[in-house]
Amino acid sequence: MDPVGADTQEFADAAAVIDAVIAPAAELVDHAGVQRSAIDALAAAGLLGSPLAPAVQRELAELLAAADASTWFCWVQHQSPLRTLAHAPSPGAEALRGRWLGGMESGRLLAAVAFAHLRRPGPPKPVASRTAGGWVLNGTLDWVTSWDIADVVMIMARCDGDDAAKVISCFLPAGRSGVPIPGLEVGEPLSLLSMGGTHTRPLALRDLFVPDESVAAVDDLGEWLAADSMRTMDASPAAFGVTRGALRELKGLAAARGDADIDRAVERLAQQCREIRRAAYSLSDLPSESQSAERLDLRAASLDLVVRATTAVVIARAGAGVLSGTSAERRVREAMFLQIQAQTADSRRAGLRWISDNRGSIEPATRR
Repeated sequence: MDPVGADTQEFADAAAVIDAVIAPAAELVDHAGVQRSAIDALAAAGLLGSPLAPAVQRELAELLAAADASTWFCWVQHQSPLRTLAHAPSPGAEALRGRWLGGMESGRLLAAVAFAHLRRPGPPKPVASRTAGGWVLNGTLDWVTSWDIADVVMIMARCDGDDAAKVISCFLPAGRSGVPIPGLEVGEPLSLLSMGGTHTRPLALRDLFVPDESVAAVDDLGEWLAADSMRTMDASPAAFGVTRGALRELKGLAAARGDADIDRAVERLAQQCREIRRAAYSLSDLPSESQSAERLDLRAASLDLVVRATTAVVIARAGAGVLSGTSAERRVREAMFLQIQAQTADSRRAGLRWISDNRGSIEPATRR
């Protein structure tokens, strides 16, 4: 039983696939990695590349994250290159769409993406330099998710010289394709505290030539950063999804034990989840520049909630909650990952402010 419930009409087909394929393998995935067969099962059900209404897309993200956040993360990485290629304006985009887009939309091809480095201050890394017939990329990408199971990757890179105010988006074959790329060195999988099953590897780019026909877009860097700042100020559906998964587990524990205290905690946390989600999604449906402070606060509130919900499962399970390889331990680490996923300077400030302003009282709860 899901104590929180869906924000939109029940998504029966998605729930059935996720319950049958994704959820049972979550602990295995945490150590052995997301299996491509699971991604293929989502694609076969029309849940990978097919465009969905925003409310339905959010519910699908919540259901995936509730079952296994590593699979959700590989799934969500696919969405950005899919949107970029579908709407890319560059001269080479039409040929790229002919090569990749149909497979990405059907889910036959899985895409990865690398652009988080654009949010970091300081010198650009990697750098794209203009040359005859294309661009030359040099530098490193600290982590690229889904590499081993992805067919194509979209790499974004800041430009230099006369093009320093621009950023390119290029499409290259990824790890599963088996296509060697001169100038691309793939590192060993990263040892991560959380989301270790996402096939995340570092890449080194050494004079990697990217022809113009592999470049989907050349955008203004300032405009991209501004749009990214707007996109990332909203609460992530994954935070509500991991919360839902934790509270579902906690509800089952309360029923098995007949424990009214656990049941009471579930109801209170579920109500908070519904309230924060309702407010967050209402704002996310408005123009992106609207009520930015409130959106950031709701993002921070959702991230605080997922920590409290996953911690509640550990508390309720007592010693068993800290055993390695359990769902309780996995979800606590997933909640930690969500604190930094898609983080910007604005969301970091909002999160730290939320924690410092809403914690620290020693007044007994019975007096509040």
